[in-house]
This record gives sequence, C-alpha cells and structure tokens, in this order.
Amino acid sequence: MPERLPDLQQVRYKDFDEAFDRLKTKQSPLWLSNLRTKAMKEFRQIGMPIVRELSFPLKEDWIYTDLKKIGESSYQTNPIGGQVDGNTLGSFEFGDNDWHRLVIINGVYSPENSKLTKLPRGTIISRLSDAIVENPELVHQHLGQYADYRQSGLTALNTALFEDGLFVYLPDGEIVENPIHVHYVTTESEKSLALQPRTLVVTGKSTNLRLVESYSGMTESFYLTNAVTEISVESEGSIDHYRINREGAGAGHLSTTQFHLESNSHISSFNMTLGGELTRNDTNARLAGERSVVRMNGLYLISGSQHVDNHTAIDHVVPNCNSYEVYKGILGGRSRGVFNGKVFVHQDAQETDAKQLNKNLIISSGATIHTKPQLEIYADQVKCTHGATVGQLNEDQIFYLRTRGLSYDMACQLLTYGFAADLISRLQLDAVRSSLDSLLELTIKDLAVA
Repeated sequence: MPERLPDLQQVRYKDFDEAFDRLKTKQSPLWLSNLRTKAMKEFRQIGMPIVRELSFPLKEDWIYTDLKKIGESSYQTNPIGGQVDGNTLGSFEFGDNDWHRLVIINGVYSPENSKLTKLPRGTIISRLSDAIVENPELVHQHLGQYADYRQSGLTALNTALFEDGLFVYLPDGEIVENPIHVHYVTTESEKSLALQPRTLVVTGKSTNLRLVESYSGMTESFYLTNAVTEISVESEGSIDHYRINREGAGAGHLSTTQFHLESNSHISSFNMTLGGELTRNDTNARLAGERSVVRMNGLYLISGSQHVDNHTAIDHVVPNCNSYEVYKGILGGRSRGVFNGKVFVHQDAQETDAKQLNKNLIISSGATIHTKPQLEIYADQVKCTHGATVGQLNEDQIFYLRTRGLSYDMACQLLTYGFAADLISRLQLDAVRSSLDSLLELTIKDLAVA
C-alpha cells in the first residue's frame, strides 16, 4: 500500500470527506452507517490510484492510466438533480414503453422520466434508496458482498458515498419479461460533479432478466462518475447485461462491475465505451458454482485525446466452468487504449474452458494501444487460450472495394464497421442491437473525420 503525506491527502480529498460527514448526519440503518465508515476508512488509506504514488503490485494495474486530474480536482458532491428535455433523453433510450425504466439525473431520481411497473409479489425493481428503507435485511445481505471495497479505493469511495441507484431482486423461479433500463444522466452544473451511482442486482434460482445500464453526459464540461455494479445470480439463473458509456466529452468515468455466478448459471455481458475523456472499466467475474458460464464482450470506439482502459478478471474457483471473452477496440486521432484481461484458474477448477481475445484496429498514426492478455493456471485438465492483435486496415481490401465503385473513405468505413459489427450482431436484445448498430455506423463516420 502506498505511503501518503497526511496533509496532502487531507487537502486532496476534502470534498469527499465533507460528503461523508454530510451523510453521517442523515438517518440510516446502523449496518449501512457501519459499512460507510469502514469503506471511508479504506479509501483514506488507499486513496486514488495516482501512478507516481503507487507501489508494486498495484502500480502495474495502473501504469498506463493516471488519475492525477481526477484525484486532485475539486467537486460538488451533493446530488443536485436537474431537468432534461424528453426528446433529448429519448435519443439515449432503448426499447418500447413497456420497459422498466429508472432515470437518475445528477444523482437524483427523476420520477417523470421513469416507469417502474408493478411486479409479482416478491419481485423488486426500485431505487436503491427506497429498497434500503423498505427491504433493509435483503439489501444488507448483499450490498458490498461482491465488489470488495477493501481491495479498491474507488469501490471504497463509492461504498462510502453512494446515495441512490438501482436495486433488483428476483425470488426463485421468477422471470422478468420486459427489460430493465437504468439510466444515469449528467447535465451542466456550476461546479464539477462527483457522482457515485450504485447498482445492485440479486436473482434467485431459475430466474431470468435483461438489464441495460446507461451512462449519458449532456455537457462537455469535466465531471466524475464513479460507478459500482454488483450482480449475483443463483443456480440455474440467467442474466443478459448491457453497459453503455456515452459520457460527455470532458468526463472521467470509473466503473467496477462484479459478477457472481452459482451452479448452472449464465451471465452474458456487453460493455460499449464511446464517451468520456478518461474511462477505466474494471469488469470481474467469479464463477463459484459448477457448470456456470460467463460471456464478457466489449467494444470501445475512441478518437481525439480519449483514453479508455479495460481491465477484466475472471476467477474460476470450481470445476467444469466456462468463460468466453472478446474485446475489440477501434482507435483514431491521438487516443490511447489499454486492455488487461486476466483469467485465474484455481487448483480445484479442473475441466475449465476459458477463451480470451483482444483485437484492435488503429485507424490513425497518432493512436496507441497497450494490450496484455493473461492466464494464471493452477489446474491440470483445462482448455485455456488467449490472444491479442493490433493492426490497420488492409490496403488490398480497400483497393478491392474501390474497384467496386466505393470511394476511399467509404471503403475504410465499411471495413471498420465489419471489424466491430460481429460483436453487435451477437446481442440478444433486439432494441439494443438495432440502436447500437446505428450508433456504431455514426460513430465510425465521426472517427474517420476526426
């Protein structure tokens, strides 16, 4: 753990300390107050991962991504709410009117833009703040049990300071037919906002749901989103999870997503990053029950001076589990990408099947990618593969398309689209697949111009 000068730390995290003191004055269950206190203590010890202050091994995880600007900025930490025009918000939405929707604007729940339909008895889709009051024992049982705040300063900060988010609970055997969309929106403010969204999803045995998690910025000014998502699925359960980052151009977006899978359960996750000045996604899965399967796919399209860092970790704890991971990046301008994927196979995790692949397409001379797929295997009977590629568009393919009447720019755009479209085509939710396919086409055109 890095040593820090107490006076520097006190000044640097003054806004977060004040937010914590404000939350202490609010009435909350004893267990939640204790959890916040423990998490804040951990954050004060660990702090933000600013590279020059880190020591091995933590420094290795952050060597290409420095949070100096985020760690030393001043913030408005009180949720301030706000209004968003319906048409503007609609352009960021997915699906039809029958979806369950929860919209949080600048940290405050927006009832006029949300729709939480009545559900069968025992099934809960609600604001996390409401669930803490109405179902405290249930939230207490799961909150903070999967994303470990003792190992991450960013997770600790969110755990200490979150005020709202989404809570989903499905009892055994329940299926939520209509998808759920939680939409975290940030708009212009006088001072840079620091938002701590929290999403908690817990499902029982033989359950099924589809969840879309969106982060949208409607300002180009600097602000911070530090999000934590915990998703636990019991035996025979299935979750389809989509995470879409369309933050504002000046945003810092930090996220931790933790999946927990019991026996015969399935999680399919797709993470798409388009926005933000600096993005760090930590996506982790723990396969704790036999014959569980996780699919983790991701797509990042960046240009200008954007920086995107995807760190993934898949933990095979027990035998007979499968994990499949494909991340693709398209980088233009002077952008910088990072991919670090780790697969851990424990000694008891025999008959593991794990496949990991990272592919990157560089479409400008100024873009950079750092990629490091990793396998750490302590079992004998396994099938594990990993790989990474970095390349540019094939000139022969461009020439071929030009002989068929396409311009040079159109040929490049078509090949770039083809590189990424196979990930979009795999998505099971029609409304999301259609919307993201259109968004992919528009983004590729912008990348080519940038």
